Amino acid sequence: MAKWEYRVIEFEDEEQNSDRTVSYEEVLNALGDDGWELVSVTETEYVDSFDPDEPGIASGATVAYFKREKA
Repeated sequence: MAKWEYRVIEFEDEEQNSDRTVSYEEVLNALGDDGWELVSVTETEYVDSFDPDEPGIASGATVAYFKREKA
């Protein structure tokens, strides 16, 4: 039976990176070369506050979820 590992990437927002498409493609291609498969992309609408000492994922951030089979 296959076992999987997962990775979550938060992309910079539009104001911090004027050419967002190129940045996304570079990141996605690099992860694909390392065997990661894009599973889902979401736009957050909340601030993750599970740990009060950590900033969490900002509201409105683009978050990509990846998986790959464990070696």
